[in-house]
Amino acid sequence: MNIILITGSGGLIGSESVEFFADKFDHVVGIDNNMRQAFFGKEASTLWY
Repeated sequence: MNIILITGSGGLIGSESVEFFADKFDHVVGIDNNMRQAFFGKEASTLWY
């Protein structure tokens, strides 16, 4: 079983990486701490509502 871990998966590069590797690995695990909100404000949050 092939597993890949992608950090920052909620951002631009991370989310594109998740999409790219989805066909190449059995499991894709993405984590994100949403620091964009801390740096740039609530409008920049990567949370899904």
